[in-house]
Amino acid sequence: MNLKERQMAQKRKTIVFDSVGDWISARRPSFTEAELASALEEQVREPDTVQLSAGDAKFWAEHSGIVRHAGQVAGATAHNAVSSVVMDASALSAGDVAQLLGLSASTVRHYKASGKLYSYERRGRLHFPIWQFGKESRQVIPSLSAVLNVLPAHAHPQTISGFFLTPQPDLVIDGQPASAKEWLEAGGDASTVVEIAADLAAGY
Repeated sequence: MNLKERQMAQKRKTIVFDSVGDWISARRPSFTEAELASALEEQVREPDTVQLSAGDAKFWAEHSGIVRHAGQVAGATAHNAVSSVVMDASALSAGDVAQLLGLSASTVRHYKASGKLYSYERRGRLHFPIWQFGKESRQVIPSLSAVLNVLPAHAHPQTISGFFLTPQPDLVIDGQPASAKEWLEAGGDASTVVEIAADLAAGY
């Protein structure tokens, strides 16, 4: 990174926005203000409609990177809403997946049903999170189905996302904890990830 790029990066870090609308106008993220508002609304509805199950809450607490202390609940709620919007906005449709992998739509549906692909439904539409596909290749990450088969079937989408994207102390690459996605893409032993997933699912 050259001097000009460093200066620009520092400038971006120090900008203070007066509203979410101003931030969206400046940053131009992949989601809209309406989509963020909808996700926030889902977070503040009656507790019995949005509260995670005990298993989901435990799983999320361990793998989301968010510590839910009393003074951090508001921040965690906002973080959760933004994470949900970002995941939805970056997710692929069944048609997108078919095009990406060079498959027919029926094959994509079969892969979903058989656990070879992960998807969730939101507002009547299937979402296939982008993390399950390789960054450099038009392929599903190695051994995805083996890991999905042992994770809780009805876990919240952010719970599943958190498992694959959060660095795990038992998965080490070049001396640093790696996420399940990074580990599998680097050719790591899939049985290690399956074992971690099975241990977590057992206490779910």
